[in-house]
Amino acid sequence: MLDNLKLRRSTYIIFILWGMVAFFVASSIFKSQAIRISFSINDGRLLAGLLRGGLLLLVYVVFTVFSSRLAIAIPGFLYFGILGSYLWQLTLVAFSRNWRGIAIDLLFIMSYIILIYCATMMAFQIIQVTRKKKSHYYFSKWGTAVKRVIRAHWLSLIVVTGAYVVLWSVFSLV
Repeated sequence: MLDNLKLRRSTYIIFILWGMVAFFVASSIFKSQAIRISFSINDGRLLAGLLRGGLLLLVYVVFTVFSSRLAIAIPGFLYFGILGSYLWQLTLVAFSRNWRGIAIDLLFIMSYIILIYCATMMAFQIIQVTRKKKSHYYFSKWGTAVKRVIRAHWLSLIVVTGAYVVLWSVFSLV
C-alpha cells in the first residue's frame, strides 16, 4: 500500500500544521481540566462508531469521483482536524492520571490514524485504477475501480474499522 502514497513533503507539512492548528483551537475552546473516564459498551455507541467509521470511508470514496489526488486533501483536512481535537482530548485524559484511560485513548487515536491511512490509500488506488482503465464511460470505469479496490482490501478495511468502532464505544468521557 505504501507505493501509492506519493505525496510531496509540503503536503505532509501542511497536514501536520493543520492538525496542530486544530489541536490549539481545541485547547482554546475546551477547558483545561482533567477528564473522568468511564468504560462501558452499549449498542448506541457501537452504532454511532460504526456510522462514523463508515462515513469516513464513504467520504473518501465519494471524493475519488474527481479523479485527482488534490481532491483527497479535502477530507484529509477534515479528518486531520478531528485528529487534532482527539490529541487534545488525550492531553486532558492524561491530566486525570488514569493509566487505563490513557492507554485506551491512545489505542483509539492510533486506530483512527490507521483508519485515515487506509482510507487515503484506498482512495489513491481507486484514482490510479480509474486512470489506467480504458473506457469511454467515466462512471462505469469509476464504479469498477471502486469495486476492485474494495474487494482487494476488504479485510483490512473491516479490521481497522472494527477496531475503531470498538474503541469508540468503549471509551466514554464523563
